[in-house]
Amino acid sequence: MFSILLGGVAMLGYPALAAAEAPADGATDQEIVVVGKSYGREVGKTVTPLKDVPNTVTVIDREQIEAQNLFTLEDALTATNGVTVNGVGSEDPSFLSRGFAINNYLIDGVPTLSLGFPSNVPDLFFYERLEVLRGPAGLFSGTGNPAGSINLVRKRPLDAAKMQASAGYGSYDNIRLELDVSTPLGTAGGLRAGVMAQDQDQFFDVGHRNRLDAFVVGSLRIGERTTLTAGVNYDRFRPAIQSGLPGLRGGADGSDGQLLDVRRSTYLGADWNRFDAETWSGFVELAHRVSDRWTLRATGLYTDVNRIDVYSYIGAQPVTPASGVTNHIAYRGDSKQQSRSFDMNAIGSFPLFGRDQTLILGADYQATSGSSYFTRLSNYARIDVYNPVSPAEPPLDPYGPLPFYPVQGSGADCSRATVTTATCVRQVYGASSTDVEQYGIYGQMRLSPIAGLTLIGGGRLTWYDTDTQTLLPVRGIRTGYTIENRFTPYAGIVWDVTPALNLYASYADSFTPQAQPVGRQRADGDGIDPMVGDQYEAGSKLSLMNDRLLLALAAYQITQKNRLFNDPVDTTLYYQLGKVRARGIEAEVTGEILPGWRVNGGYTYTKTKLLEDINPAVEGRSLVPVTPEHMAKAFTNYAPAGGVLAGASIGGGLTWFGPTFGGTPSSVNAAGVRTLSTIVRQGSYAVLDMRAGYKFNDRLGVSVNVNNVLDRTYYARIFSTARGNYYGSPRTVFATLRYSFQ
Repeated sequence: MFSILLGGVAMLGYPALAAAEAPADGATDQEIVVVGKSYGREVGKTVTPLKDVPNTVTVIDREQIEAQNLFTLEDALTATNGVTVNGVGSEDPSFLSRGFAINNYLIDGVPTLSLGFPSNVPDLFFYERLEVLRGPAGLFSGTGNPAGSINLVRKRPLDAAKMQASAGYGSYDNIRLELDVSTPLGTAGGLRAGVMAQDQDQFFDVGHRNRLDAFVVGSLRIGERTTLTAGVNYDRFRPAIQSGLPGLRGGADGSDGQLLDVRRSTYLGADWNRFDAETWSGFVELAHRVSDRWTLRATGLYTDVNRIDVYSYIGAQPVTPASGVTNHIAYRGDSKQQSRSFDMNAIGSFPLFGRDQTLILGADYQATSGSSYFTRLSNYARIDVYNPVSPAEPPLDPYGPLPFYPVQGSGADCSRATVTTATCVRQVYGASSTDVEQYGIYGQMRLSPIAGLTLIGGGRLTWYDTDTQTLLPVRGIRTGYTIENRFTPYAGIVWDVTPALNLYASYADSFTPQAQPVGRQRADGDGIDPMVGDQYEAGSKLSLMNDRLLLALAAYQITQKNRLFNDPVDTTLYYQLGKVRARGIEAEVTGEILPGWRVNGGYTYTKTKLLEDINPAVEGRSLVPVTPEHMAKAFTNYAPAGGVLAGASIGGGLTWFGPTFGGTPSSVNAAGVRTLSTIVRQGSYAVLDMRAGYKFNDRLGVSVNVNNVLDRTYYARIFSTARGNYYGSPRTVFATLRYSFQ
């Protein structure tokens, strides 16, 4: 195995992510770790300063989570530099980075498939921090888009007893209660447990969310060198779900559509829309310190998700200023998924060239097994966008056929109907099961042949397999595909110009499996290939204020090829000729400007382009126009430790997006027939948030957050004239009382 890992490149290594690790006693540890495969001081010689990681990484820790009230992963990524949040489903957002959707997730550095559908967006109550890498993350994750990865780091038992409680209340009857308790168990280990409940209305009519979370995690020291840690999480999430607003229809002259100017509270779902997801997850980790230089770690994860969606949503139809009437579709989906992950690695250092060099060798496994049953009743009702009235709930059965249903308001008698008509409709239903399995071996090395120069490289071999079977309405045969021993390389270099300033460059690639289109074959007769992406990144990092403040600047280019296109004439063929490119610049600042004055944020420039397409007319257009070319996000908070202002804190955040658009432009086919534009455009906008707090003593404090202080009206997500367009939240206020005891 060792020769395989070292054979592809001169040195092994790829920093997946990096983050500050706070010691259990609550003191500040200035060291930063290579994420996923080391945990701060526990691993000793593998600790790597974030400044020396040749990639762009953003860390959002517990302090920032609490200061900004970043309750969920969506909240945190909305505040993360370089990330755009989008998606048609209100509770199934996409997180876009560098022109692509992030689909690589890790928990405590262990890659997992458990956070994709049908899982819901996780609450951050379970986690101490999150770490976001931008760019390909294949070495420690395997398959995935070249967008980046998200690592969620769990709360773990503390060395000293501590109890933390908070109660918050805010706009739209938003109430959130948290209790988090940790206690040592003698000298043998520790136990930490917590419970959280949140109930809130939303700013759009009818919308409501209810969530209940709980966790327990324990650690046990076995001798002087071995630690066993295990834990269980429970999450129950019940929101109302919707698909956003449509837009105004594009003009017959080819002009673009427009976003609607309606009340921000407009809700085009039904008042009976609901979503009920229940998730259990558990983990076991065994860490053994072989010596002062080497640590072995094995971790297993298991997640079980049960989710039921019952909702009604608008069809993919634009409206006009004169008529806002559009069709409604009723849907029910019953989904279950079990996910399993396992990671085993050895992390350590060895002396060479008079310096310590670091090495990681490991193997991981990821798998999911799931089934999804659904039913859809199309055009069963109408709704007026300008004066919405909820349709009544129709019968829905994802497990078998139902009689024809009369379109609401038609008064039709459908008891003898045999075909769908304008007044009698019938549900379609179906089900499928999907299994995915992936495993790989990987290695990482940081080699410093001379002082001030670090050479980094990495390699991974991945095996991937998936198969799907139709279960309803007629059971089908199992179909799927396999990718064997796919090699994913990485290389990088870091040069310390001074002890505080470095220059770096890196290369990474990725591959994304693709399913062969049903009933089609590749035009040249070959089998389907995965999409392949590669990234070149170069930048500089500067550490200031005694290493408390880090400035980073990076430029990158990502190219992805082998994208699929169906033959527009011959329905038996497809081609793999799509090629896209993303280029950009990212600047970021994180840390303390002065003691107690913290700042996090940055600026990103993103330019995406279709390079090759089956339709040459679209070449040169933007790949993801919903990602703004120019974006800036910043958060700052000042909490002086002494003086007359001791105990007080004040801060704020600013988000600025340049113009964006979604949809496709008007076109004329060979017969001279024009298709209408589905494009909607959102102009540039800025949103200002503010906060203030006061600690009465070491135990008790209060804070007030005001988001969208200026009550700016804007669309936070856009898609097209069809649907998927969402207003950003109006001004909201949330007050929190926190109590801690230790």
